[in-house]
Amino acid sequence: MEGMLEESFDVTDAIGSGESLRQSGWMFLPNDPAHARGVLVCLPGGSYDKRYWHMEIPGHPGYSFAQHLTSHGFVVVSIDHLAVGDSSDPHESGDVDLQLLARGDAAVADQIRQRLNAGTLAAGIPPLRLPLIGVGHSFGACLTAVVQANHHVFDAVVLLGFAGSVTNVVGEKVDDADPDTRVRHMEAVVREQSDAAPDAAWVRLPREALSGVFYAQDVPDDVIAADTAAETRGPVRALAETALAGDHYIPYAEKIDVPVFLGFGDIDLSPDPLGEPRYYRTARDLTLYLLPGSGHCHNFATNRAALWDRIASWVPAAAAAA
Repeated sequence: MEGMLEESFDVTDAIGSGESLRQSGWMFLPNDPAHARGVLVCLPGGSYDKRYWHMEIPGHPGYSFAQHLTSHGFVVVSIDHLAVGDSSDPHESGDVDLQLLARGDAAVADQIRQRLNAGTLAAGIPPLRLPLIGVGHSFGACLTAVVQANHHVFDAVVLLGFAGSVTNVVGEKVDDADPDTRVRHMEAVVREQSDAAPDAAWVRLPREALSGVFYAQDVPDDVIAADTAAETRGPVRALAETALAGDHYIPYAEKIDVPVFLGFGDIDLSPDPLGEPRYYRTARDLTLYLLPGSGHCHNFATNRAALWDRIASWVPAAAAAA
């Protein structure tokens, strides 16, 4: 589409294993990129790739978060994590866990900022000092928190649909107190639920089984079918860590000291969305937004634009508070 650029980011040095690794992305530019209001770096959730932020569905326009936010004057960059979508699969870099993925995503964000400051981000964009905002959904929100806590690359973060109050996303009972044992057990659960081999490093999560949580009842069947057809693989280790939710998330949430926007739908992972702000103890500014009538996958909600517009209005104020 016009205004969308294919991007590839070399993250070899950031991972540091000697293995050549690249991450794929799409960049969307506003009509007047020289006067852009900020850059949104968007990370997808489990079973999703960069298409979550830009879905084109025949007969159903208006499902592109990226196009909507560029209409508000933002540059939007949608990223595939390592081992997701069109990005490289690490084979020689050890466990593909949240820490490894966060190093790759942080390197991408850092390269975007460097190019923006140097005037090499894209044609028509001069050297600019703009707020860099991390936007993540679900698994991507978890990773956005890890990226910010460990690498401090964003001026503010938008965390959608991920909950510190959930101790186990898939509902599997895990009694062992040893963290590594708990994760290894959850890896086996993720493989079993995905009908994958016992030693599989990547799996495709069963999207159909999650439809009752992902979508509200008014989401058209054609939209759900198109979304399901776009599912992609994910790294077992990182998905297992994320499935344990609060165990692996709260320590990162507590370290985020930039403005935070939390977004949830009526049907979502958190049993208590109003209680979620308590995990962000050092955030300089905190906003909680509840999207009525939405499932966990807010970008497919009938009233999704209400959330998108709220994010667009929040970013400038958040950047001022950063």
